[in-house]
Amino acid sequence: MSNNFNVLVAVAIVILLIVFGPIATIWALNTLFPALAIPYTFETWCAAVILGSVIQSTNFSSKK
Repeated sequence: MSNNFNVLVAVAIVILLIVFGPIATIWALNTLFPALAIPYTFETWCAAVILGSVIQSTNFSSKK
């Protein structure tokens, strides 16, 4: 039973990060650069999601 609860909590945290991550990005940009004045709308949320997926970096390391 405890294992199912842990999985449920992990899934809930991932969903919350997916939903509120782009909003936090917009908030951070508005805080750092007040002249941007980006509104909190669904369009800007979608744009932050797309921008985050494009800019997302991956680390590939290989041991030789």
